[in-house]
Amino acid sequence: MLTACGEAAATAPVATPTAGIVIETSAPLAVADAQPPVRLQIPALALDVAVVPMAWQVTEFEGKRRAVWQVPMAEAGWHINSAPAGAVGNTVLSGHHQQGAAVFAALARGEVTVGQTIQVTDAQGRIFAYTVTEVSAPIPALAATAQDAAQAAAYLAQPAAPSPATAQLTLATGWPEFSDTHYIFVVATWVGELGN
Repeated sequence: MLTACGEAAATAPVATPTAGIVIETSAPLAVADAQPPVRLQIPALALDVAVVPMAWQVTEFEGKRRAVWQVPMAEAGWHINSAPAGAVGNTVLSGHHQQGAAVFAALARGEVTVGQTIQVTDAQGRIFAYTVTEVSAPIPALAATAQDAAQAAAYLAQPAAPSPATAQLTLATGWPEFSDTHYIFVVATWVGELGN
C-alpha cells in the first residue's frame, strides 16, 4: 500500500497560494520515506516552536498500570507512535499550555481557528502544510467518563486503514488557559509541501 502513495505523488503538483505562501499540492509521503518533525509554525499567530520526539513512562494509578506521555517543557512533543512529518496517517504533537514555555497556550486561548495554515518542518528541512479543519470542544480530563476517554483517544489514534492520499496533523493540549481540567484538540488536514 505504501508504494501506491509513492505512485500518487507522481501526479503533477499544483501551486496553491495561501497567505503569501506557495504550496505544491501533492500526495503525502509514504511512512518509510518520511522523517520526524522538528519544527511547528502557525504563520497567522507568529507561532514558531521546536518539536522533539516524545515517549511515555509507565506509571501506576489506582492500582492499574498505564502509559503517560512525557510532554517536553520547552518544545512541542511528537508522539513517536504517530506518523512522521508529511506522512500518510495522523501526526500527533502535544504541548503544554501553562507550564514551561507554554508552547501551546494559543490553542487553550482559542486563537487557533478553522482555515488557518499549520506548517511542519521535518528533519531534512522539508516543510509541509496542513489546514485546520476542526477545533474540538473541550473534553474532560478530570473525572472523565469512559466516553470522554474514548473520544480523546480517538484524536490521538492512527487510522485503521489509512488511504495513501490521506494525512492529518493533530495538536493536543490542556484547556482552559488557566487550568488543566480538560483536553482540546486541533485537527488539520494535508495540503502539500511548500515549494522552493
